[in-house]
Amino acid sequence: MRCKAKQLEAMEADLQRRDTFYRDQVARLEERSAQFYKVTTENYHKAADEVNAKYKRFEASPVCADLQGQILACYRENTGKTLNCSNISALYLQCVNKAKMDKLKT
Repeated sequence: MRCKAKQLEAMEADLQRRDTFYRDQVARLEERSAQFYKVTTENYHKAADEVNAKYKRFEASPVCADLQGQILACYRENTGKTLNCSNISALYLQCVNKAKMDKLKT
């Protein structure tokens, strides 16, 4: 009986030692993983900042938006009678051409 008890105690001590060893291993792996995540995140943000700095965002604003809205409204009101909207269309074309010329000058 004493022999069995000693064997159980030895097994318990061995299990306790293994448990401690594996807990330490898991803690080290988690720490390395956290460090790797931190470095990877920093590198990602650095690369994203470099790309954003290198390639400037292009912003475009609509040209003659008020006339464009008037044309669309006119076409909706005059379905099948597009000639009724020719005055607004001509003004819109003039506005667009003027914007093109202004853009060429700059």
